[in-house]
Amino acid sequence: MKKIVVTAGGTSERIDNVRKITNSSSGKLGMVIANHLLEADEESIIYYVCSKNSLRPSDDRIKVIEIEGTLDLKNTIEHLLVNEQIDYFIHSMAVSDYMTDYVTTIERIKDSIKKSEDIEEAFSNIEVIGGSKISSYEDNLVIVLKPTPKIISIIKDISPSTYLVGFKLLDGVSKEELIEVARKLKDKNRCDLVVANDLSNIRNGEHIAYIIDEKDEVEESHGKEDIAKKIVKKMFHYESL
Repeated sequence: MKKIVVTAGGTSERIDNVRKITNSSSGKLGMVIANHLLEADEESIIYYVCSKNSLRPSDDRIKVIEIEGTLDLKNTIEHLLVNEQIDYFIHSMAVSDYMTDYVTTIERIKDSIKKSEDIEEAFSNIEVIGGSKISSYEDNLVIVLKPTPKIISIIKDISPSTYLVGFKLLDGVSKEELIEVARKLKDKNRCDLVVANDLSNIRNGEHIAYIIDEKDEVEESHGKEDIAKKIVKKMFHYESL
């Protein structure tokens, strides 16, 4: 019995209790992959980790786990990797690169600079806006961001034997550059497969992707169904799929 994690959709990072910074991923590819996994092996246990508004399979055999932000995602997958023997991990979720550090205003930044002797001191003493909801009467808001944890980099650290499928998305680059960047992602994070996408090839509805395997061989795919089918075939080494 295989245990599989599929992440899908996009994360949302809170600015306050009302406002968020979100990714636009629908989760459709993750849903299609999960469906193909079930078709290939009906006995698999699939943990489908997704955002609240993400598309998801309707099959009751899939265990849906909703998350919101990147830290929530990190805690969830760490729990799964530590407490379950995860055989395969398909990380198709669009994870935010940044999360909110603090919120202030231009005026508060200017005041801090005036009161400080150097720029580092000024930025460490800026008055921030707190509370559960930022007032809609605040002018010239400044949202300061900080990097989120790189989720894909922790998967093999926790579970080295887990088969890892990563995804790389760029926009408006050449095929050669896209594949080269995806290979670097594969090597850095010890992925077994990487799916390389260019946003310009998704917008037109066709969704061309390049699947790079452990031997650095590249296979071109057209459409989400074809991408999902080829991923599952390479994962399970099924010739008949």
